Amino acid sequence: MITDAQLAEYEEQGAVTIDGPLSTEELDKAEAAWDRLKADGGKPYDDPDYVDVIQHPYFEEVAKKVLRAESVHLWWGLAPHERPPWTKPFDSAHDQWAGGSHVDIQATWEDFQATPRRMRAELWFWVNEVPKDRGAMRILPGSHRPIMEHWSKILTPEHKKMLPRVHGIQSNPKEGSAAYPEHLPDLLDTPWLEQEPVPCTAKRGQILVLCSGGLHSAWQNKDSVPRKGMGTSWVANGVPCGLPKPQREDVLAYHKALRPKLRPERAHITPDNSDWVFETNYEPKWPEMFLPSHSE
Repeated sequence: MITDAQLAEYEEQGAVTIDGPLSTEELDKAEAAWDRLKADGGKPYDDPDYVDVIQHPYFEEVAKKVLRAESVHLWWGLAPHERPPWTKPFDSAHDQWAGGSHVDIQATWEDFQATPRRMRAELWFWVNEVPKDRGAMRILPGSHRPIMEHWSKILTPEHKKMLPRVHGIQSNPKEGSAAYPEHLPDLLDTPWLEQEPVPCTAKRGQILVLCSGGLHSAWQNKDSVPRKGMGTSWVANGVPCGLPKPQREDVLAYHKALRPKLRPERAHITPDNSDWVFETNYEPKWPEMFLPSHSE
């Protein structure tokens, strides 16, 4: 399971890697299912070996601990996530960080500290090794704390009620991007883009427990084989969550399709209603998040 020391690391750093529950034989089946889905473009919930991963009780129990919750359900689950070998000239580490660093989940510090935690628990399950140069995700340890404290300070009470929500934010948004001119200002002595992120390496079968309310980024894969991941996320029962309309529709359709494929005693991990997820889009913008050049 996840230890108290690992939970403390997650809360302090925003990420921790823990051991997973699958045997070598089970990992081989999971990776074969991953390979099949990537080859034929099938739906994850149509592959029994893939479904067996998400319904393993281990993930639910880890999510309960992370979220300080007595019960949890899937937010999103088991999309086969790939970081293929990079076929173009490699960008510098600085350029990759400057272009890719972002926050996925917007929540306040009070949301993160609540019991149950009003946040998403993200469990990235790796079905092959993730060495540094195989497109290992980069994170900025501890960045979730000042960022969430910032949202606590600047957001209006009305907007705080709409959290947590999926809302991609960058410190250097490009005009035309979904959130622009909303942005994440520099909050520390060293600007975000001048800091050096850390690669999240892992052994096969391990799980990255991530808080994507902190800065992180995809990374170019210098290896000759893909990084193979199964992305899954959870939320405490009773915590409402915000998603843009297309994502909300996709999540509800996914749960409806997955639920009958689960064993009866595991069906509870998919909600049987849509009350838990509300629509929150990139429009209208929130002025308190605007770049200084766009503030009144």
